[in-house]
Amino acid sequence: MTVWQPYVDDPLFTPALPLGYAALPAVEAERLVRYLEAVAARRGILHTAVAFNAVYFGYDIHYGGYPGGPVDFDRFSVIPTGDVEVDVPPVGAMVNFTAGSEPLYAEVVYKEGAHPLLGEDGSLPGWVSGAPFGATSPEEGPAGDVVPVAAERIVADFHAFGQELTVTRARLERLRRKGQGLEVDGHLLVRSRARTAADAAADDLELYVRYLLGPARGQLLDGPLPMILADDAKEEALTAALRGVMRTIDEALNAAESLRRWRHYAFSRAALAARLGDDGPLGGGDLRIVASALGKTPETSRRRFGPADTITYTAIGPRLRMYNGASSRLQGIDYATAVCHANTVISDDIRGSADEKNVLPSGVHLRLDDTWQGGGVWRASYPPGPYADVDPLTPLGLGWLGQLPDAPPEELVDEPIDETDDSTLLSVSDSQLSWTLPLRLSHTLQGTAPLPKRVAEEMTYFGLADAAVRLRLRHDGSEFAPADAEQEVRVERTGAALRLTGVDWPLEFFPGIVLTFSWSRGAPTLNATSTLLDGPVLFDGDLIEHLYAAWVLTRDRAPGLGQPGEKGPDTLRARVLRAIRRVGLLDPEGVAALARECLDDVVFDAELTAGARPILEPVVTELIDTGVLQVERGGRDGRGMIRLPAREGDAPVEILVWRPAVTPFFPKGDDGGDSEDLWGDSVETSRERERPDDQSRLIRFLRPYEVQPFLRRLRPGHHATDEARAEYRRIRERYGYSGELPPGYTLVRGHRRGG
Repeated sequence: MTVWQPYVDDPLFTPALPLGYAALPAVEAERLVRYLEAVAARRGILHTAVAFNAVYFGYDIHYGGYPGGPVDFDRFSVIPTGDVEVDVPPVGAMVNFTAGSEPLYAEVVYKEGAHPLLGEDGSLPGWVSGAPFGATSPEEGPAGDVVPVAAERIVADFHAFGQELTVTRARLERLRRKGQGLEVDGHLLVRSRARTAADAAADDLELYVRYLLGPARGQLLDGPLPMILADDAKEEALTAALRGVMRTIDEALNAAESLRRWRHYAFSRAALAARLGDDGPLGGGDLRIVASALGKTPETSRRRFGPADTITYTAIGPRLRMYNGASSRLQGIDYATAVCHANTVISDDIRGSADEKNVLPSGVHLRLDDTWQGGGVWRASYPPGPYADVDPLTPLGLGWLGQLPDAPPEELVDEPIDETDDSTLLSVSDSQLSWTLPLRLSHTLQGTAPLPKRVAEEMTYFGLADAAVRLRLRHDGSEFAPADAEQEVRVERTGAALRLTGVDWPLEFFPGIVLTFSWSRGAPTLNATSTLLDGPVLFDGDLIEHLYAAWVLTRDRAPGLGQPGEKGPDTLRARVLRAIRRVGLLDPEGVAALARECLDDVVFDAELTAGARPILEPVVTELIDTGVLQVERGGRDGRGMIRLPAREGDAPVEILVWRPAVTPFFPKGDDGGDSEDLWGDSVETSRERERPDDQSRLIRFLRPYEVQPFLRRLRPGHHATDEARAEYRRIRERYGYSGELPPGYTLVRGHRRGG
């Protein structure tokens, strides 16, 4: 099979693309994967957002760039260079950098944090690792009313639109040598300004989706997505389809056997093998030294920042520059490739050398702590510490989290739910025990599950404590892959209790889902299954289809830094909601309540002056006015414990209450109503309702039985017909944008298959 060529071959962007990789016909899936493999090999490094661009805007392997079509330079965002703040351009953005007297068009293919406290050897203060976007000190992140700004290194492909077509190598060399916009390695160092708090907290892929729907909306509508949407599809359909395509592209990169992944980046296995077989600078020898050095017992006497202790943080990007001759292999896009290769070698070394407790032979626990700052920050701890049980490639942002004040003790709550023993024993028979357990976020991160006391006693009796067992998982209503459905795990002793460890919880088992376990006495096998609800519900806007524990969703889905590793500004709004949901009085229905007089101490520090209240009051008032919070009268008993409702003799207390909105979810056609459906008017079938995520909705506004309109390159001297121009304008005008067919292209009208 030859590699797809845009605007010559039949389109790669088809109506099945938003529905997920599994929904693609075999021929289309193979063609997509083969093309992405070729693009990754051609470009060296391929972020999912850039892979989307390649499919969407038509990157031509033979041409070595985007040959035209919907790529319109006039629509590119203009990004000034120099010592100015700029709106952060996400990976995937096609932009015009102002460097010198002429435009400098480029596609952003990689970026990372470039905090000024990063040392030349990769050392950094611990608080920088995992810090919110724009944090400048360990005391606090950027205030909620301040637009966060952070230093970033941007790697751009200046030849993405043709080799030396928009800029010559000689001009790039002059700009680099003179420091006009480009630094010595041909990268851009910018002070990026987040457009919104949500943008600052988003990862690269989500940021690019928002960018396409916002500043780059014109570029998005120039492409084929509007052409595959039905005429009655509305804005929500455009958004859902775009997100669906991003997921499909990401899944296709995972399915490509010739590619490796590092986070959202893909690269050729052959390229990594060639580097590992190279004895030159940043070849296999140097990368193995990097991995080995990180895993050694920390030499605290050489720490550059902070007191001598047993924890060190190292940013991989600066560390690579230490090696002789490295600068020649860190120019332009080569830098991004080297960083991803190095991180992959380190992660492979951990997987291959660490024991079952994620501890290296040196006794060090090495883990990824921050994926963004300095190309990735690795945390080495000796002795291993309490986080060794957590997957070492799950970034927790422990450097920053370690600087935050501990949450106040739970004396604020009256008779709280026992969150340390969540399991409920259902039945005990002569041959079998069964129980339920709501998964917590900590369980999914650490790959664990506690066992009830009775089950622990029985397993100890049968000699299964500290032994390997088989765990069989079933997800009601769908099928797991064999590797997820049956796993080898361990029953491990923690004090007097037992727990399962080494569980690779499938993503479908979200924090809060309730699992039913069963175990036949003496058997080395356990079973666990989810249970479908009678009908799906929306819990605070999230679609839930399986039995769940509302109080876990309240705790573990609290906003902001309540979830380990979450990046972004810790806004006052997020901190208020997190304080109530994570610390307040909690009932089984997920309702959380906190005394209003305690809010200042929970959100800030207990020693903060009374000046905090004027800062919080406008935020709290807005949350109350919009109905997110309610104010109720509670009471405080003689021990100082709050109660809701108050009892006789209690001192009155004003309580802030958060209640999750729980409503039935009715797909179109199921509720019997006549309300307007923004996704289209056709009634979905029961089979469509079984599809995950937004697939059932997407099917209604895609053209599943038609060949959608698409652009075709014309032969020299030929022109599009007036009908084709008019149809192209009509498609774009549905979303409020005018536009003409690109010169040299025509629109092939949509038609039914075989018609």
